[in-house]
Amino acid sequence: MAFREQPAFEIGRRIEIRGGNTWIVILGPDTTNNSIAGFVADLSAALSRTVRVVTGAGPMDGLLTVLESPADDLVLIADLDEVDAAAWSALDINRSGLAREGAVILWLSSYGFANLSRFAPNLRSFVGGSIFPLSPDGSALTPEERASRIAELEDHFQMTSEQAIAQAVAGTQPPDPLFVEWLVLLDRGDLV
Repeated sequence: MAFREQPAFEIGRRIEIRGGNTWIVILGPDTTNNSIAGFVADLSAALSRTVRVVTGAGPMDGLLTVLESPADDLVLIADLDEVDAAAWSALDINRSGLAREGAVILWLSSYGFANLSRFAPNLRSFVGGSIFPLSPDGSALTPEERASRIAELEDHFQMTSEQAIAQAVAGTQPPDPLFVEWLVLLDRGDLV
């Protein structure tokens, strides 16, 4: 599902439809406070409730504790790009402890999403196809921006999008965060 004019509104709608225990990845342009703050403000307004921003860096038991209290609010975890393989694995092992009533939004770069997919496959399954790329200004990519970025990635990898999908289906894709971004832009995040 491609979001156009109001990504926070559309993401908020998805959260409301799914109810509790919803996991979403936002492929943010960066982890600056301005991008995150703008998105959080828009989402809070769309849902008429506060979005709590928490830190994911540090000891994983700390993150589990933060997510438990309260367990029914909407939480955005903003800094998981810095998490290493061991921490992702620890999160993956404790995935049942991460199940909660409230929704969880992971703000990741394509690099962070690649690490989530590689080192925490069970946690990745919580996300499913709920992956939303945002443009540098924090808004949803327009169809033109999406097409332009896909063309850049085709040029970078010297293959067509169809060939990229075929590689992903065969499991022979390169372990490159840009390749992950490409699949997400093609609405094939399920192949990551």
